[in-house]
Amino acid sequence: MRTFRLIGIAFLAIVLCVNFTACSDDNEEETFGNIEGTWLLQSSKGYIENSNEKETWNESYPDLQEGKLVITKVSNNKYKFEEYYWSHDGAWEEEPLTYFPELSGTLFTITPHILDFWDTAEIKSVDKTKLVLECIGDDGGEWFHSVNTFVRAK
Repeated sequence: MRTFRLIGIAFLAIVLCVNFTACSDDNEEETFGNIEGTWLLQSSKGYIENSNEKETWNESYPDLQEGKLVITKVSNNKYKFEEYYWSHDGAWEEEPLTYFPELSGTLFTITPHILDFWDTAEIKSVDKTKLVLECIGDDGGEWFHSVNTFVRAK
């Protein structure tokens, strides 16, 4: 009987060790992947709408030479976004558009508002190679919405 008790305790100890090991890496950043890095715009789909008209687009950029987004974590929930655009000279612009959104869950928010720019961007998905952001903005009578797919630069 004493042997069975010892075997039972050893088995229980092994199960508990495996259980704790399996749960040790649970955190939100791992769930959504690492968003920091350099991302190249692969496609953009969306619309701009005001009271008179609605303009839509569905663009693909297979050469990845349309937009570049560099994301850096600045503090606990604050990030630095640097956007570069491909110039007519055949190179990325030297001066990026730089802004500092805050992340809450999966939602980035820019405050104060930047004219002609998104107010919120929700992370729809992110993994080692792809980032999808759904961006929404209001410029006082003109709404815009886009879903932008980026691939990680190599």
